[in-house]
Amino acid sequence: MQKTELYIVFVEDVPAEAAMVETALRKEGLVFTLERVETQDEFLRILESKPPDVILSDHGLPSFDGLAALEIAHKKFPNVPFIFVTNALNREMEIEKLAPGVTDYVQKKQIDRLASVIRRALHNPERMPKGQLTPDERERIIAKLLALLAIYDDRGVFLPICAGCKKIRDKQNHWQPPEVFFKNHLGFEFTHGICPDCSQTFYGTPKE
Repeated sequence: MQKTELYIVFVEDVPAEAAMVETALRKEGLVFTLERVETQDEFLRILESKPPDVILSDHGLPSFDGLAALEIAHKKFPNVPFIFVTNALNREMEIEKLAPGVTDYVQKKQIDRLASVIRRALHNPERMPKGQLTPDERERIIAKLLALLAIYDDRGVFLPICAGCKKIRDKQNHWQPPEVFFKNHLGFEFTHGICPDCSQTFYGTPKE
C-alpha cells in the first residue's frame, strides 16, 4: 500500500533538471518530498538520516557515478525502488539495467512516464530485484535452460526463431515474442529499454 506522502531521494547535479522532474511528478498527482543530492557524501548522509521510499538517479554525474549510487543504495536499502532518470543511452546503460537493484529506467525527455513507473514499483514490490543470484539459484536457472534447449534439439544448442520478427516457436507451433517464451518456460521477468541503434532510428539520438 502506497504511503500518503513519499520521500524521494534524487541523485542529480543540475537543479533545473531536478525541478523539471519534481514538476512532472506533481502534475501526475504524486504527493512527496524530494531531496536532491549530487555527491557521494551527501547521498550517504541523506540515507543515514531517513530511509527513502524511492531513489532516482541520473547516470553521468561529474563527481558521483550512477553505478556508485546504485551499489550504495542496494547495500543499504535493497528493497527500495532505484530508477535511473537520464538521457544517457548507450550499451553500458543496457548492462546496468540488468544489474541487481535497478528497478527501471526513464528518459528525461519522456519524463511523463516517471510517475507511473514509480507507482508500479511501489505497488508491485515482489517484482523488484532481490539481489544477486546465489550459486544454487544460478545452477537451477542453467539447468532449466539446458532442459529447455534439449526439448528442441538433442545437442542442446538450437531454438527455432523467426529470421524476421525474432519470435520463437514453441512445441505447439505457436510463435511467441522472446520475453513471453522465456517467461512461460523459465519464469524470467524482463524490463524494456532501448538500444543505441533503435534510439537513433526513433529519436535521432546519436550513437556514442
